[in-house]
Amino acid sequence: MEEKRMNKKELLELIKSIKIDKEEFIVLSSGALVLRGIMDSAGDLDILVTQKGFEQLKENYDLKEKKECNNSYIVNEKIECILNDNEDRKEKMGDYYIQDINQYLEFLKESNREKDKLRIQRVEKYKENKKNEE
Repeated sequence: MEEKRMNKKELLELIKSIKIDKEEFIVLSSGALVLRGIMDSAGDLDILVTQKGFEQLKENYDLKEKKECNNSYIVNEKIECILNDNEDRKEKMGDYYIQDINQYLEFLKESNREKDKLRIQRVEKYKENKKNEE
């Protein structure tokens, strides 16, 4: 079964529906790329949550721990979260914090996954365009 991908509007609706304070999470990965306009769609939503945000998720959802990743949980069929209270909230897009683009680029360069390698050029082009706008 092929997963239904979400465009930016659908992704924003999903983000708004999360029962967690918006200061308590950061949109990661493909979700942040969609919000920036680098990608057209995302298959799911990955978020980084604070301890307070994690407690809010536990109150509202039946979290399932992902065995292969420390502090990583499945919230529902479309949302996964990682508990990390140390992350800087540097970059905001609209009402939501998103993963720092430089940090994400470093992650992509260190990744062995093919889908991550394919994103490097898009992210570098985005950064170059942003630099030229300044």
